[in-house]
This record gives sequence, structure tokens and C-alpha cells, in this order.
Amino acid sequence: MSSLKEQKQELRDEVLTKRGKMPQKEWLSKSLRITEALTDSKFYDSSKVVHTYISMNQRKEVSTDELIEELFESDKKVVVPITNFSDHSLTHIELHSFGELITNKWGVREPGKKQDIVAVEALDLIVIPMAAADRKGNRLGYGKGFYDRFLEQSKALKAGLVFSDFVYDEIPVEDFDVKLDVIITEDELIFL
Repeated sequence: MSSLKEQKQELRDEVLTKRGKMPQKEWLSKSLRITEALTDSKFYDSSKVVHTYISMNQRKEVSTDELIEELFESDKKVVVPITNFSDHSLTHIELHSFGELITNKWGVREPGKKQDIVAVEALDLIVIPMAAADRKGNRLGYGKGFYDRFLEQSKALKAGLVFSDFVYDEIPVEDFDVKLDVIITEDELIFL
């Protein structure tokens, strides 16, 4: 029997391969449906400070571009992460426009400057990337632990975005994996 770490990596590889083959039109359509489900929710309406990942569109991660555009037009504060590779942590920055973004060494768009830092305690809602999830609220991330370290510090509502094809009854989890409060797919909201 392979270790939990190996099981997670096998599932991650399988999911990312399938996701990468999703036709562009389907990816955009499903991403938009997920974004609309999020922005139509009561918990989104009541959130004043929304932290979201900036999607890796070249890897067909659920796109957050439309969500971020909507946040810019709302009275909500939009906060995004900067990856700190030296200590595997995230710094949280208020974003004012897409023009502030640069591409880091992993191909992730993030703010070019560490200004307008926002404290984790100020966040109301955290929109989280993932490869897969299960119906128990577990997420399969990308294996580096950046989000687990961040999420364990926060009391904000944790909403994971994932395509329905990658929601399983159960996925392998480890003790340090932080559970989600809601999983949003193009077909349903799964409250936990």
C-alpha cells in the first residue's frame, strides 16, 4: 500500500491531466457557472473582505478573473496572495487592478509589490484553489502546503472552487489538511 502522500500525488496527477484536457469553451463556461454560484450566495453578500486566489488559467484552474472583476466593481475589498517560497507562507495584499500583477516563477499572477498588506483576521471569506475535493470537506491542493498553513490561522468562511468531475466521495487526507466550509462546483454548493 502506498503512503498517503503517494496516494495524494497519484490522484493529483490524474486530476490535473484530465483538467488540462478540458476544452477551452467548457472550462470557461463551467468557471463562469461556479463564479455565479459563489456571487449569488448569502455568505458572499455578507462578506466585506474577500480573499481569492488568482487562477492559473493556463492550467485550467477554476477561473477567478470574472470574480475579481466583480469584486473591483463592488464595495468589497479584494485580497490576493503573494507566495513566499523561502518559508512556504502567503502574504495577503489588497488588489486594486489587474495591472498590479506580475507572473512569479511558477507562472502564478500575483501583486508585484508587498504593499497594502491585509491581516488574516480581517478576512471574511477565503476562496480557495484545489485540484480535487470530497463530500466531507477535504481538499486536494497542489502539494506544497501554502494554503493549509494559511487556512489554519483563519476563522473566515473557507469556500473551495472545483469542477464537479473532481469531487469524490473520499480523498486521501493527512492530519494537517484543513477542511472547507463549502465546496462550489458548476452543479452544486456543498455545505459542510
